[in-house]
Amino acid sequence: MTAAGGVGRKPAADGADRPFRTFARRYAQSASAMIGLVVFVAILLLAFGSSWIAPQNPYDLRQVDLLDNLLEPGSTSFSGMTYWLGTDRQGRDMLSAILYGLRISLIVGGLSGILALIVGTVVGLVAAYVGGRTDAAIMRVVDLQLSIPAILVALILLVVLGTGVEKIIFALVVVQWAYFARTVRGVALAENSREYMDAARVLRLGHARILFGHLLPNCMPTLIVIATVQVASSISLEATLSFLGLGLPPTQPSLGLLIANGFAFMMSGKYWISVFPGIALLVTIVSINMIGDRLRDILNPRLQR
Repeated sequence: MTAAGGVGRKPAADGADRPFRTFARRYAQSASAMIGLVVFVAILLLAFGSSWIAPQNPYDLRQVDLLDNLLEPGSTSFSGMTYWLGTDRQGRDMLSAILYGLRISLIVGGLSGILALIVGTVVGLVAAYVGGRTDAAIMRVVDLQLSIPAILVALILLVVLGTGVEKIIFALVVVQWAYFARTVRGVALAENSREYMDAARVLRLGHARILFGHLLPNCMPTLIVIATVQVASSISLEATLSFLGLGLPPTQPSLGLLIANGFAFMMSGKYWISVFPGIALLVTIVSINMIGDRLRDILNPRLQR
């Protein structure tokens, strides 16, 4: 009996792991997607381990020497420290500044993307499920939101609210939730007419249970794909706002602010102050997009062979 019971349980466990193994195997079939995943994981480790990895804390005045300002990449200071990526006009090590800036950019992009996902998903599900005038009213608000350039809305909000991490996250949520709402609403409308939804209504299940227990799980593949794209968009938009001086304050610098700090020195040959943070921003966004493209190929049935 025991042996039989043990043999009976093992296939169930294997069956539970099989979808994940199949997904992982299909994801690994793309070399570019694997490169993007490895690069992004490395970026996460470097960014959130910057307190231990970075040669110095570039925003601790006790560790920064103004005499080391504008040193070229590979230069060595009088104290014996080698600046592999050079220094900026404040004498901060650019390698350390990039690692700390990556952490801020990822936090802002990730949090704003998650919050916009939550708001947009709830709005889109409600619009598709309720329908009628409620759906029409919500979609008119979404259309109005999408008709205005996102950068313009964010600029207006930050001019009114000021700079700060929480304020730029709020601005990014405001300009992004409509993308999620429209996408979720379109998928939910197709699912709302299926048999399992009719059965749930016949059984008189609660509205919340139908929305989040039946309708939402069938929208998740599309949500996962659009979430990765919007996180990359959030990082890019935050960098643009910080470059314009309306994003994060100098005490909480992101990659966009680092690029802006060196822009004035580009014509004088001090390229490294802007170029290296720009490369870090580019690699981060490209790696996320590589992951998102592969997820789209796997999770979208129309793209499956």
